[in-house]
Parts: sequence; structure tokens; C-alpha cells
Amino acid sequence: MSKQNRSYLATVPAQEILPLINSRFESSVRGIFVVGDVTGLPLVKIAANQGRQVMDRLKEDGYFRRSATEDGLDLVIVGGGPAGISAAIEAEKLGIKYVLLERSKAASTVRSFPPGKKVYAEPKSMPSDSELDVSEDFDKDEFLSMVSKAINDNKIKLKEEVEVTKVRKVGEENFMVDTKEGTSFPTRLVLIAVGRQGQPRLLQAPGADMAHKVTHRFHTAEDYKDKNVLVVGGGNSAIEAALMLCDHNRVTISYRGGEFYRAKEENRALIEAAIKQGRLDAIYNSNVTEVREGEVDLKVGDDMQTIPNDNVIVQIGTLPPIDFLHDMGLELDGVWTTKRFAWSFIGLAVGIFIYFFAKNFVLRAEAASGHKIFIPGLESVAATGWLDWLHMLITYILPIPWLLLLGLNIANYNLKARGKIPFLRIPGLSWMLGISLCVFIACQTFPSFMTLSPAEAGKGPYYFPGFSWMYNFVPEYFTNAYGFYYLLYFSLIAVFGIYWAVRINNKILWRRNLTIIATQWTLWWGIPTFLVVFMGTNPWTPLIQRSINAWPLNMAAFSVDQSVVRPGDPGWWHTVAVIGVVWAVFLTFVFIPLFTIKFGKIYCSYICSCGALAETVGNSFRHRGPKGDLPRKWEKVGFVFIVLAVIATVADLMGFKGLLGFYNVWVGTLLSGAIAIGMYPFLGQRIWCRMWCPLAFWMNFWGRWSKFKITPEKGKCIDCNVCNQYCQMGIDIKTRALQGVPVTLKDTPCVGCAECVMRCPMQILHLGEAPNGKPLHSIKLEK
Repeated sequence: MSKQNRSYLATVPAQEILPLINSRFESSVRGIFVVGDVTGLPLVKIAANQGRQVMDRLKEDGYFRRSATEDGLDLVIVGGGPAGISAAIEAEKLGIKYVLLERSKAASTVRSFPPGKKVYAEPKSMPSDSELDVSEDFDKDEFLSMVSKAINDNKIKLKEEVEVTKVRKVGEENFMVDTKEGTSFPTRLVLIAVGRQGQPRLLQAPGADMAHKVTHRFHTAEDYKDKNVLVVGGGNSAIEAALMLCDHNRVTISYRGGEFYRAKEENRALIEAAIKQGRLDAIYNSNVTEVREGEVDLKVGDDMQTIPNDNVIVQIGTLPPIDFLHDMGLELDGVWTTKRFAWSFIGLAVGIFIYFFAKNFVLRAEAASGHKIFIPGLESVAATGWLDWLHMLITYILPIPWLLLLGLNIANYNLKARGKIPFLRIPGLSWMLGISLCVFIACQTFPSFMTLSPAEAGKGPYYFPGFSWMYNFVPEYFTNAYGFYYLLYFSLIAVFGIYWAVRINNKILWRRNLTIIATQWTLWWGIPTFLVVFMGTNPWTPLIQRSINAWPLNMAAFSVDQSVVRPGDPGWWHTVAVIGVVWAVFLTFVFIPLFTIKFGKIYCSYICSCGALAETVGNSFRHRGPKGDLPRKWEKVGFVFIVLAVIATVADLMGFKGLLGFYNVWVGTLLSGAIAIGMYPFLGQRIWCRMWCPLAFWMNFWGRWSKFKITPEKGKCIDCNVCNQYCQMGIDIKTRALQGVPVTLKDTPCVGCAECVMRCPMQILHLGEAPNGKPLHSIKLEK
């Protein structure tokens, strides 16, 4: 794999850029499969299990029923770690033609461990299903011995010291795997199991290319005796290297930070003791500026310092193999491509249509005005009559070849799945079918509400066809497209809430999702809506709607709703609306602050309508939220929206209606609805809650006194980054876990969804205080 040099636009840090794969571990390029550390779970047991699982699924799907050509292979496995070796064992059992390519030595990551370091069999709750048995903890030598035995006993076709540089598509269903040594391997399938540790991060300083003096890989302390050694870095690898070298060398460790927070507690204790005993020196807040023969220059704060030096050992982490994956054509989650920009534009357009224009459309012809939207400038075209011919062609002729091509596409897909040759290859057939379907739908629907004749033009509501059949069992109250959207909105909350609870099967998730469904289908939307559906105007509606929908999320909370009082209605109905306002004041300025101080911002994850959709329908997109320092700075701007909400509310109560309308359009509709929901698949499902929601920032203010916390078990974080990957609010949970510092509301926007607690493969994160004994939670990890 080559050095990382490609430029790309990403909304997440490099360590969170992962290849998109399906449940069968297949990437966006058909025939290329991805398993192991590179999928985002850097645990040996999970990697080994995935190696077996992907081979089982390839066998079940019939990929090996057709033999490879004489000069080709069935499968090339790239990467000789636990995932690759496990897959190779299964390939050997199947008797297929394969090869396992490893750029260094088998299990090279473990080989780089210092002597005696443990290889942990986490998570303990997961069984080891692979022939590469990792059901118990090993030290480095034991693990490497077990791996060597597995390779020899199974006669694995392993080629070491062979670095793959590129995987090329050859024809429709074959690949060529090129290596740095010049050898190429033709194959039908490729399994990528390279891990996340691509190339070491290089020291960027003059003289850092002095190969005889500067190394980025530390293997053994025996190579250094009575030397002036500088170790650069502050993680576990740097600390362990410094400790191994300090008894027989003069060691200095240079770290850009002020403390070794990224290291395990045990390593921090050991190096701090060594520093106090004078066995090595530590220079904090320092960066290497130049390497020369016999010495190294360091910038320490604003000062320069020169120290004697014979060797420099750089341990500042590795670069994930993003270029290698990208060059294969794999779609990477977090990297914005032309395709992703196009789809994000479509998502935004759909969001804008729903929140700005859907109110002008109805789904039953009887409810429409009978008028249409006039499109000017095409009257002469309409007079020629060729549009009628085009409409007839699309309506009656196009479906025939479309159905034939659809059948061909389905047949080819099934043939490929069984490892057979497709009937007829048509490049871009799936896109052709999709575009043709959109043209057909547009042709059937647009004439119902759009016209080229001024005589048919007029005000709406306009009829949007295709949904009338639903009103045999759906109340006519939901005839308006916008009202139907909200019926769908809350129905999907219930469906996806149960789906994710069943799929993950964790008691925290069950509690959260059942609470969400109950609040949405009662006080938030269900009771107020169905009182009106079945009883007409009801006096309790304004009180119920204000019961949990607080200002400034509900901008009308402090206005007396006169719409419930009609001529002839009881006078006391007006009192209900007044009570609703009194409750709204209490809810906003008393209950919400006290609730936040006691329980944190779980209102956002358990009660709020925006959060309800995010935690259920949007759960698949939670890892796509923007991460890093810049988005965290943007979060602070959100307090401006509280100020805007206050100005708009006060102006409205004083009789100036314009400002509230302006706020509702640009904040309440555009940001919270059209952009936030329309961009779920591209910016994650919490962009509104995180960046713009005034109620969230109102709770952020009170959160500084909150007792809420998520506490890590000290010294047990393995730096896997899963917690950060799935945090929808962009919080750097991993750094806190490495430091043993809890996540609180004093300096984070945590909404208490507890997804990090459930996702942590080491099960070391806990709501509240960390227990001393067995963790209080568990998650059923998918195989």
C-alpha cells in the first residue's frame, strides 16, 4: 500500500473513514469483500470470526461453484492478520484456488508488540467461531506460536514480504492484484483484510529521512546499547519503547501534549515512575524541528532546545489505508464523492419540498381545488401535439422494454450470485432502469398538478395522484400531503424503534425506544392529533401539545390559542388555553432546568420529537455526523439561536408578528426540517440538535450543573475509536476514556443516548459511576 497522498473532502477524521460494506462483507465494488480491523472493530476475536463468516457466506451464495480459469485464482486474500488467516483456513477446506498475501510477516501487528504484551480475547461475551482459536488471552509469543501452528497445520498458501499496491478490475467480473515486486495475481474475488494500520505516520522535519538513524518501527531493544535515544510520541507504543530502552540507554521521550493522556493507566504510572527515578527524561509540549548527525533540535513551547542523539524512534501512530481502498473504487463512509454530492442535493430537495410545498398538495382528488400549476413559455410546444405522443410512448410503450430489462437484470444478478456467466452484459443497466422509472412516474403524476394551459391554472391545493387507495383505511384527516407526512413520520418512529431494539437487543436501547414510542404516540402527537381526527376541535389539544413540547422548541408555547373557542362553546375552554401557557412557562423555566440538572439531556433522546426520529429512523446514519475540532467550534454558535428565539417570541407577544414568522421559516422549517432531515444520510441525524436547536442549547446552559455522566473504567480503553465513530454529537469520548475522565455536560453536548455504552466492545463505559465488578450492560454483537 502506497503512501497516503490523495486529497479528498471528508466530514470525519481519517481514523473513522471506513469502507461501506453490506451484511455479507461485500464492498461497493462487486467481488471485493472487506473484513477485520479495517471495518472499524480492531479486535482479534472479531476479526478472526469475520474471516470465517465471509467465507461461509461466499460458499452459501455460490461464488465457488464455477472454477477459476487455468491461469487465475478463485480468491486473493490481502492481509495476513487474524481475519486473513482465518479466511485462508476456510479457503483451504473448500479446496478453492487462492493465495494469502502479506506485506511483512503473518500477524505483523502483533509482532510489533513489545515482549510480554497481551493479546486480549475481547469481547468475552462473544464466542470464538474461527479455526484460529482466540477464546482466551495470549501474550505476544503465545499468540504468534498459535498463528504459526495454524498456518502450518492447515497448509495455508501464504506469501510473505509481498506488498499489494493495487487491485484492478479486469472485465466484468475479474480482478488483477498487482504487487510492489512486479508480480500480478488474476482472480475472480478479492478479500481485503489489511487492518487499519496502513503506513506509519512519518516525522515531518529536516533530516527525518536519515534511514540509518530514524526509524518508524520499533521491534526489539537489543538493537540499542549505550545510545542517546529520542522516542517521539505519547501513546502506549512510544511509552513501552521508552521503558524497554531506558535501562541500557540514555532515553528522552518527546511528546507534543502536556501529559500522556492517550496511554493506559498502567503505562502512565510506569513512565511517570521512571521519570521520577531519573531513568529517562520527558520533554512535554515539544516538537522535533530538525534531525542531524549527533543531535536533534526540539521546539519546546516558544523556545528551542538541542539534545545529543544517536537514534530517533518515531511512534506517532499510523495512517489508515484510505488511498489503497479508494484506488480500488471502494466507496468510503465519510468521504464526499460526486455521487454523494448528487444524492445530498436530492435529499435536500426532498426535504425542502416536504417542509415548504407539501402543504399545497392533497392525496385525494375530491380535496383538490381542480386547478393546476401553470408552466409558462411552452404553449407553442403543447400546440404541436407531440407532447401527447411522448406521453403515450412513455405510458404504453416504455413499460414493455423496461420490464424485459428488469427481468434480465434480476436474472444476471442471480447468475452472478451463483458464480455463473450472465446472459447479456449491459453497462449501467441499473441506472438506466432507475432513470426510466423516474421518467415514467413523472409522466403519470405531473399532468395531475401541472399544466401548459393558462385556462387550467389556479390556486391549490393540487392533487398528487397514486395514494387515493389508502383512504379506504386511513382517516381523511391525513389527505393533506404534509399531514400525511407526519402520520408517516410517527409511524416510522414506532416501526424503526422496535426494529433497532430487536436487532441490537440491549436493555438500554429497549428502554429508550419504548419510551420514545410511548411519548410520541400519546402526549407529543398521538392524542392531540386523534382527538381532532375523531372528535373535531377539542379543548384539551393546546394543553396536551404543550405538556412536553417546551419553548423555545415550541415557539407558540406562550401564546393563548384562541382557535379552540368557537361561537357557542363553553367559556371555560378558554381557561384550558391559559393553563397551557402557564404550564409552558413552568416547563421551560423550572422543569426543564431541574430535569437537566438531575438526568442530563435525555429529553433529547427519550422525549423530543426531533430526537425520536433521529434515534429510530436515523439510527443507520449516526456515524456520519461531522467530527473534529472545527465542527465542535461551530457548535458554540448555537447559543445565537436562543437569542433569536427570545427576540422573536417577545416581538410576537408585543404584537409584532413579522419576526416570529421569519424565525419559523428559516429556523423552525428550513434548519430543523428541510436541511436536518433531508441531510440525514450525509451529515448524520443530529445536525439540528447539535448545531441549531435552541432548546438543546438552553439545556446545555443548565448542563454545567448536571449530575449526568458516562464513566469509563480506568486503564481498560484499547483506543479502538468505536465510541467516537458512533457518537452522533461528535464528542471525543475515546480521549476521555483513555484518560479515565467521564463524559459530562460541563463541556460536551451529550444527549444521553448511551450508544457509546452499548457499542463499546470492551464494555467499559457506564451510565453514572463505573462499577468495580461486572459491567451492568451488554450488547449482542452481530456475527
